[in-house]
Amino acid sequence: MSKFFPALALLLALGLAAPVLAGPYEDADAAYYKGDYTTALRLYRPLADKGNVDAQHNLGFMYENGRGVPQDYVQAVAWYRKVVCIP
Repeated sequence: MSKFFPALALLLALGLAAPVLAGPYEDADAAYYKGDYTTALRLYRPLADKGNVDAQHNLGFMYENGRGVPQDYVQAVAWYRKVVCIP
C-alpha cells in the first residue's frame, strides 16, 4: 500500500480532490458506446464542424452504418473526406 493512500482517502472524503471531468468528445464517445446515438450525434457535430477529425470520422461512421441517423453514404463520404482533407 502506498504511503500516499491515507492522504488521498482523506482528501476525497473531505471533497478536496478535484474530480476528473470528461470533455464533450469523451462524453460523446460514452453516449455512443451506451447506444445513445442521439446524444452522441448532438455532441460530435459541433466538434466536427470545428475541425475535430475524430468527431468527423465518427460522424462518417454513424452515417455509413445508420447509427442514430438514416443511413446516408453521401453524408458518410462527405465527413470522411473532411478527415483526409479532400475538398
